[in-house]
Amino acid sequence: MEEAIKCLLGEGPCYDEKTGILSWVDIKTGTLYKKKEGRVTSIQTGQYLGAAVPADSGNYVGVLTTGIYLITDKTIHKIYTLNEFHDFQRANDAKCDAEGRLWLGSMPLFEDDMDKGGNLYCYSMKAGCRLMFGGTKISNGMAWSRDGQIMYYIDSARKQVDAFDYDMQNGMIGNRRKVIEIPVGVPDGMTIDEEGMLWIALWGTGSVGRFCPITGKMLERIIVPTLNVSSCCLGGPEGDILYITTSGEGGGNGDGFLYSVHTGVRGLPVNRFDDRKWILQ
Repeated sequence: MEEAIKCLLGEGPCYDEKTGILSWVDIKTGTLYKKKEGRVTSIQTGQYLGAAVPADSGNYVGVLTTGIYLITDKTIHKIYTLNEFHDFQRANDAKCDAEGRLWLGSMPLFEDDMDKGGNLYCYSMKAGCRLMFGGTKISNGMAWSRDGQIMYYIDSARKQVDAFDYDMQNGMIGNRRKVIEIPVGVPDGMTIDEEGMLWIALWGTGSVGRFCPITGKMLERIIVPTLNVSSCCLGGPEGDILYITTSGEGGGNGDGFLYSVHTGVRGLPVNRFDDRKWILQ
């Protein structure tokens, strides 16, 4: 176990090699946790916090129920309103591309409304927010290939990983195709390593699988002592520690904690949100 903080719904682990900070969120309590040199601090946002990503300024950009916020150590500032944008309900997972654009998915706020589905959006402070496509059920993991030409994406209900051709200059996607089918469990969050393999949290299985997006095969499986594994990232001083978040609502003793495992393979550097426009204001 990496950290003895129990989350209701731990999600979105992220290691920033520039600052040495490991961060993760508890979606349902709206809390951003940050750990550096063994010390954990937390920031309470007061809303569901679907994800939080490091920004160029050293702060974090968070996707909350009502919008996109810049989160500092003491305050949160709304930089974009989402709750009336294309039937936005609540955020679920977000990542930045190498140009600092924020990609975020949405899902229903209440379990009784799951039939409403969700959408995938792309936001930048320069271009605003774009609806990329709709019809998702539970928008989840995202990752980009090392050369930035492929974007990987998970809609959990489809039980597969899709790939898109990615236009990094314009932040556009195309040529959607299935590259991995998940036979057991539900795919949730994911990350990519320097060899181009995808590490996928397999909800309901107590494990994270390492998959090849070319063959679609699972190469390795990491087991943790709780069924509902929500997301993962690679980081740490050498970049080879797999950090794993879990749900705290399954009734098991190991639920809700953050776990870490040495993998022997490094992750890619984190992509930070470009908030320079905000800094200049």
